Amino acid sequence: MGWSIVVILLFALIWYITQTQKFTLTESTDQQGHDKISPEESAISCPLVYYGHDLSFSDGVINAVLTKHFPFYTKLLDVDRDKFISRIKKFIESKIFIIHDNKGYREMPILISASAVQVTFGLKKYLLSHFNIIQIFPQEFVGLEPFRILIGNVTGNTINIAWKQFLEGYKNRHDLQNVGLHEMAHALYYQNFETEMYVDKDFKESFAQFNSIGDKIYHKEKILTIGLYSEYAIKNFQEFWAESIEIYFKSPDRMHQHYPELYSAICDVLNQDPLNYPINLFQKN
Repeated sequence: MGWSIVVILLFALIWYITQTQKFTLTESTDQQGHDKISPEESAISCPLVYYGHDLSFSDGVINAVLTKHFPFYTKLLDVDRDKFISRIKKFIESKIFIIHDNKGYREMPILISASAVQVTFGLKKYLLSHFNIIQIFPQEFVGLEPFRILIGNVTGNTINIAWKQFLEGYKNRHDLQNVGLHEMAHALYYQNFETEMYVDKDFKESFAQFNSIGDKIYHKEKILTIGLYSEYAIKNFQEFWAESIEIYFKSPDRMHQHYPELYSAICDVLNQDPLNYPINLFQKN
């Protein structure tokens, strides 16, 4: 009898959180260019829950945010910018955004969704449909099993991102780290090879070539690093894949210089070619 009461109270609490904390992200004039929640909501206890289908951002708002914060978007042709915005809107609609803070910014769902669309822009299946929850933390957060401090991870049906480090990944053009690209690469792999749901056939078939070439480079980097990959990347092949995507987008010229075959393999896997855009447009989608 006692346990049944506990279970009922737990479900009631979950329902209360998800039903009552649906807030509107409204415009603000703060100096950092972030659009805050309205002042009367600024003291609401976290987490904040936003259902993507309720976040009806206009094309103009998304364009303004991307133009200011997202270099990948600014380099696209107009026709591809329209396609990019369309995909972001559909991606946002399919997710629930949980912000572990007492304030939220509309840049959060827009830019984090943009990082996913950037990775999948050349693919037919771009929604990462297995992952319907995106959790956003102000900065580093605690991960369990095993206990550790994280700036991002993928678990179950959830993508977790530290907002401070996410922004730094796009602001800092000189290093090769980008937690948004890193976690979206993990999510893309996990969906296609682990869940066996919403599989992109072209991606999965092309990945065999990356697997073959990447495996050789992965073991080479274990012995003699050239400074392109971090020590974390050679922890396991999954981390090597995710960091490869970071390098591929942040410094494609360096990847092509050191590992041209690997660069070509990723071009085939993602159906993109950053070094030769717009000469080589997206062909498969």
